[in-house]
Amino acid sequence: MKKSLLKGLLVCCLLTNLVACSSMSFIGMYKMSQMDPMTMDPAQISVAIKTDQAVEVKKGAATITFRYQSEDQSKDQSINIDKVFEVVVDNQNKAAYELFGKLKPTEVVTSLSLTAEDAQLFRGFQQQIAAHKANGGKGTGSFGLGLTDFCLPEPMPKRDLLVDVYLQTDRQDGFFKFLSDVDIKEQAKALEEKGNSLKCHS
Repeated sequence: MKKSLLKGLLVCCLLTNLVACSSMSFIGMYKMSQMDPMTMDPAQISVAIKTDQAVEVKKGAATITFRYQSEDQSKDQSINIDKVFEVVVDNQNKAAYELFGKLKPTEVVTSLSLTAEDAQLFRGFQQQIAAHKANGGKGTGSFGLGLTDFCLPEPMPKRDLLVDVYLQTDRQDGFFKFLSDVDIKEQAKALEEKGNSLKCHS
């Protein structure tokens, strides 16, 4: 089996304070552990989020984190990449809307992807690391999907506000379930106890 240059790592902290790792599906854990960010096409990365219509999903609600730290001591060989990409709403991926079947009247699906500029920057990182490895360089890296920002109404509806998240890194392979039944109300309560808030601001 060919050894990948940079292994996709499941890092719970990349899910930020909003989502617990217990919400991650088994398939999501396995897929992330097998992912190779060095070979994926960033233009094919897409995130599909199913939420209640009361939950506002906007730019920055999902993030892609790309990190790489070389082990080389020489300044000429040193690489330190720590980039967080905000995944933007595109609403162009029809496959994303077909994932969830028949929706409840209160449910909506939002499709997000990297901008063309960010996809190009992602490719630049891949090329930089590949060149570093080709010259005998060593290092460690990680790739992660995070949920960082939702906007909730005040007052919140009494019904459950659950979120499902699917991730695609290759159009041929399609989407896989990343997070399931994340309780946004519970997450909002936990954040408020820490002095933060998911409430919408005009």
